[in-house]
Amino acid sequence: MWKNCIEDAQEFITLHDCVVNGAEAFDDALSLTFDDGFWILADTKYNSCRETVRTDKSKIKFTEFDEQLSVFYLFKRHYIFGKRLCTTRKKVELKEVYKKINKGEWEIEFNEQYNGVHQVLFFGGVTTKKKIWAYAFQMVINCDKIKYYWNNIRLDRKW
Repeated sequence: MWKNCIEDAQEFITLHDCVVNGAEAFDDALSLTFDDGFWILADTKYNSCRETVRTDKSKIKFTEFDEQLSVFYLFKRHYIFGKRLCTTRKKVELKEVYKKINKGEWEIEFNEQYNGVHQVLFFGGVTTKKKIWAYAFQMVINCDKIKYYWNNIRLDRKW
């Protein structure tokens, strides 16, 4: 199904401004689907174009995924009379996050990604049916490897 599959290619691929449209956890893996693809950086072995370009529909798969050590937090800003009063943090079960994404109730958009040993930390925003970036989020994925899947790069979608 996928023409390209690379493992642990964080130096070649960025998920900045990429929106997750589907999520599936099974056995010891977590897959996230991006209908609008992700970015492949310029002048790499996977993109000979001199500019960073978007892929077509793509997927990332976290292998040896440990759901017990992974976490998703929502951050909501509270205002009174137009001034921010405080921000609250709420832990959301990952199964609930997958359900909301797959039902189309939420789209999560990645803004930042930090890779560590057996962990990936994401920051971004959650868009609901009522509001764009209704919440900020922090997501920690505990896994051994990340696999990136896509078919084609889109030269018409430059950074």
